[in-house]
Amino acid sequence: MPNSAYLHILLNHFPVIGTGFIFVLGLHSLISKNDKIKRFSMILLVLLSLLTIVIFVSGNNAKGIVKGMDGIVEENIDAHEEFAQKSFIVMETIGGLTLLFLIFNKFSKPIPSLYNFIFLLLLLVILGMMMYTAHLGGKIAHSGIMPT
Repeated sequence: MPNSAYLHILLNHFPVIGTGFIFVLGLHSLISKNDKIKRFSMILLVLLSLLTIVIFVSGNNAKGIVKGMDGIVEENIDAHEEFAQKSFIVMETIGGLTLLFLIFNKFSKPIPSLYNFIFLLLLLVILGMMMYTAHLGGKIAHSGIMPT
């Protein structure tokens, strides 16, 4: 059974890659005016925000496992952890708001393009934050190859 550090490293790529994929899908839905794809991209974000809970919790547990290991730059852990918490809060807030939107906007009603545009802007915020969080995380064990 993999430990929390392994689980964290295994799953931590999903928020970056997933958010990028959802952004492209949402952009396609805006251009094509396809309501089913709009809803699908929003559902994917809700699912990704749920997965992010597992990633965040495993990161908290991983900290205790990797401290003191060879090749780990411990002074980079705190910066990663602090920004990961901010990214987590933003992801969960936007994921929760998206879920509420999906619940209250009945499936029979089309999603206005303005809402989809706002959704895309929020996805860019999440993507930027998750990319920076990943960058900081990479500096923990890959400091020799990571730019500063």
